[in-house]
Amino acid sequence: LAVEQSRLTVNSMAKTARDNLLRALDLMEHYSDEGMEQVEQTEDLVDRYEDKLGTYLVKLNTQELDVRQNQNVSKYLHTLSDFERISDHAMNIAEVAQEIDEKKVSFSEHGDKELRTLGAALGEILNTAITAFVEDDIETAYKVEPLEEWIDVLCDEMKSRHVTRLKDGTCSLSQGFVFNDIITNFERVADHCSNIAIAMIELEDNEFDAQG
Repeated sequence: LAVEQSRLTVNSMAKTARDNLLRALDLMEHYSDEGMEQVEQTEDLVDRYEDKLGTYLVKLNTQELDVRQNQNVSKYLHTLSDFERISDHAMNIAEVAQEIDEKKVSFSEHGDKELRTLGAALGEILNTAITAFVEDDIETAYKVEPLEEWIDVLCDEMKSRHVTRLKDGTCSLSQGFVFNDIITNFERVADHCSNIAIAMIELEDNEFDAQG
């Protein structure tokens, strides 16, 4: 019962972190103070989740559990901080969206298009990783890594094209800071999605020590 309750709570945390990130992405296109406030409140909620769940799972890990229960508790312990960090990045992205709104920052047509493409890719990897985790679907977990590699390539290309735009003056330094901020947060979120999928796959292969 305790392990099952943990599963439901971790799944709820995972979905809450995903929804918060998607809300933050939406703020980049349609900024509102209400939306910003929602991201802040949800970030607090996810922090509390991590705090209470982490303590509970560590205690649970010392109990007599069967192999499958052990594996599940280990998986939750390995992924908890990734969900928390995804929500942290949602907060960062929301703050960037606020800055864009306040300072009326706008990007070049190319920069804007690239960010939309990257945002869509991020939404996809996030949904794939969280779905894999919540449904305990290893096949879906295997789809995360190729997406993460593609996002890395996309980010590298965007950074180099961005440097070119800075050099030829089609992009200002202040736009540059914001642009880089967004890309860095997007990259990190993709990394956390990858961590979640890897934890699932390695635990399935019994490569992780069950004691974590």
